[in-house]
Order: sequence, then structure tokens, then C-alpha cells
Amino acid sequence: MARSRKPAGSDIQLTGDKAAGREIAAIRARFNEAIGSRDIDAIAEALAENCWLVPGDEADPICGREAQLDAWSSIFGQSDDASYTRSPQRIEISEDGGLAAETGRWRGGWTSEGFEIRYTGRYFAKWRFDGAAWRIESETFVTLKRAGGPV
Repeated sequence: MARSRKPAGSDIQLTGDKAAGREIAAIRARFNEAIGSRDIDAIAEALAENCWLVPGDEADPICGREAQLDAWSSIFGQSDDASYTRSPQRIEISEDGGLAAETGRWRGGWTSEGFEIRYTGRYFAKWRFDGAAWRIESETFVTLKRAGGPV
């Protein structure tokens, strides 16, 4: 008997309001797609105005939607093949339904001057429902593995 494929995101553990968790998972999937297609406007849709990003390496934290969009534009301008993906493993909605915690694994990679660079690790995202949509309020990344070499 043939095995059916699970829908994307169906392996995410959802705690609390399952519908809200599925909504966040869908926004995360669109966010990943936006990074892949270099769609700055779509990336902006997911970010709260005063969001924070704490990179997984020695880089300084990035505060604010506009600063993050500038950082993404810079990354896209420096590398034609830069890719970053967040893969949620758990999304937990608060009892009052206004906050959510997302945890999972992330990976990023690009080539530069004949070398391939690959980073992987864990991340935590704090989401807030702003009355209209779920938005990322903060993301913290921990780089656990660096790999790469000549292309």
C-alpha cells in the first residue's frame, strides 16, 4: 500500500489554540518562501514594527522592521544564492491567545569567493497577535554547526 505524504507543517507540535498555531505555521511557510524569492514586501508582512532579531553568531542584534529589511536587502545584494529556512517543530499559543512561542531548527547558506558556507542551529520566535494578524516580535538564533568548503 502506498504511503500518503503528510501536508507541509503537519509534523509541527501545536499546543493551545490549534487554529492559531496552524495560522502561524502558514505565515512561517510564506516567510520562508519570501526569503527564497527575495520578496522584501512579503518579509515585512510577517514582522512587527519593533521586532528584534538576535543572530546566531557574533553579529549585533537587529532592532526594528526597517533595520531587518535593510539587512535582508544587503544579504540578497551580496549573494545570489543566499538561503535561510526556519523549520518549526513546536508552536505554543498562550492561554489568552495573544502570544505564541515557536521553536525549531534553522539553516542558512551561500557561496562566496569560491567557497560554500552552511550554518545550522536552533531558533526561538516570539509572536504577537496585533488584532489583525500574527507578527514576529522577536527571533533568537543559536548557530550549532558551521560547514563548507570549496565549491
